[in-house]
Amino acid sequence: MGSSSLLPFGRVRLLVFAIAGNVLPVIIATATDRWIHPAVFYAGAAVGCVAPLVVTLVPRRRRVVFWSAAFAEIPALTLMQAHSGGAASGYSVLVIMAMVWFGLAATDLELVAGMLVLAACCVLPMLLLGAPAYPVTWGHAALLTLVGVTVAGSLRAVTRELGMLAQRFAQEAVVDDLTGLLNRRGWRYTAPRELVRAARSGNPITLVTLDLDNFKELNDEQGHEQGDRALRDTAERIRGTLRAGDVVARLGGDEFVALLTNSTLTGSLTAIERLRDSTPRQEGFSSGIAVWDRAEDLTELLRRSDLALYAAKDAGGGRTEVAPPHLEPLPEEPWFTIRTGSEDDDAVEERAAS
Repeated sequence: MGSSSLLPFGRVRLLVFAIAGNVLPVIIATATDRWIHPAVFYAGAAVGCVAPLVVTLVPRRRRVVFWSAAFAEIPALTLMQAHSGGAASGYSVLVIMAMVWFGLAATDLELVAGMLVLAACCVLPMLLLGAPAYPVTWGHAALLTLVGVTVAGSLRAVTRELGMLAQRFAQEAVVDDLTGLLNRRGWRYTAPRELVRAARSGNPITLVTLDLDNFKELNDEQGHEQGDRALRDTAERIRGTLRAGDVVARLGGDEFVALLTNSTLTGSLTAIERLRDSTPRQEGFSSGIAVWDRAEDLTELLRRSDLALYAAKDAGGGRTEVAPPHLEPLPEEPWFTIRTGSEDDDAVEERAAS
């Protein structure tokens, strides 16, 4: 059986699995010695063919239909064992295919429920009906239950492990392993989505580019281990200063970037100054800020922020510069605003507006 809403399988793969793993075996079983099967056999075969297709094609949100089909498969396949040996029937192997689905695609709760249904279908027909339809063969019933439960449980363990590995690989693809921040790939994936969200909501966005002032000297004089420690410490301070909704990344080397969501220029400058106040002198930084004009793309916004950062570095470092709204033509007067610790927010906002 299969489901269109279950991972890691897609709808097409689940449909192929439902047909090849459930429908086709039931058809083959039905075609074998078809003249001697009792009516109950064909009733079970009909449900056994329809149920996996329903589970594959019907969304989970239609719970009654979905669960009815999912849990009807095992009793239906049990009907095919009538008058052919019960749990000892050669057709009992078909039940294992239903348990394969429970192991691969069902939730944990559904898996446990499926195991209980399997055990009930192996035992109750012997107790309630008995011979000749379902001879009492406890050994075969226990064996069928044990194999089905083991197959489903093993597949669930493998599926969970594969899911964890896939999640880890996906995370490693977008996360910088040194600092735990987003890497360049993660930045390119996440930041544009925030711009789209801000365009819909109308919230302001600012982009901050940050670069350590003495990183090369720190590496040369104290070694790369100390340099790596400085990068990790900087990343930790950035995380502690900015809000959870802000997008922070390390683009490479000692260059960090942060997209401050729902943040004005004044708020961003205040946040950067808080970060500067908590930063040791030997790990001091320069930064550039660009306010999104709601029209430019991420590349242009990052370019303006980078140019503001370069201006801060050229001015001696340890400072924050604000990029102008437009890069060309450049005004004759300095186009950046210097944020110092002695200025209050009103003064910064007034200078930025001028």
